[in-house]
Amino acid sequence: MKSILFVCAANICRSPTLAATFHHLVTQKGQSNKFRIDSCGIGWFHVGERPDPRAFEAAKKKGILIDHRAQQFREEFFETFDLILTVEPVITEQLELRTKKQEHQQKIRLVTDFSSKFKGQPILDPYYMNEGGFDEMMEMILDACKGLLETLINRQ
Repeated sequence: MKSILFVCAANICRSPTLAATFHHLVTQKGQSNKFRIDSCGIGWFHVGERPDPRAFEAAKKKGILIDHRAQQFREEFFETFDLILTVEPVITEQLELRTKKQEHQQKIRLVTDFSSKFKGQPILDPYYMNEGGFDEMMEMILDACKGLLETLINRQ
């Protein structure tokens, strides 16, 4: 079973939407028994909260439901997840600074590295944006998750 962790700043917009979207796509492909999927934030400020309602609505428009409570990244995640995918280079750098082993650094990647349309681009935080920002976030997330799933299925 492949374990994947999506990481953003607060775990109320981008990373829970990534986890829900990836789970949705995996389920559609009949592959849900092959993946363990979760998300977290590097910050503590929203721990225990549900996702931002605007993120929930943007995902719902695509038929994806987010059911998550925000949690903060913990050092043990370096051991318990095979792949740690971040939403922007700043988050990637912050996680890399926390690693103590080379094998942990190799697990950390920018999620849009798997995207066909948005390769290498950050998924900007829509928290301070209007609804359109959440829809743009959703488009980037869908594309990245589709590319990720295709990559992982082809490696099996």
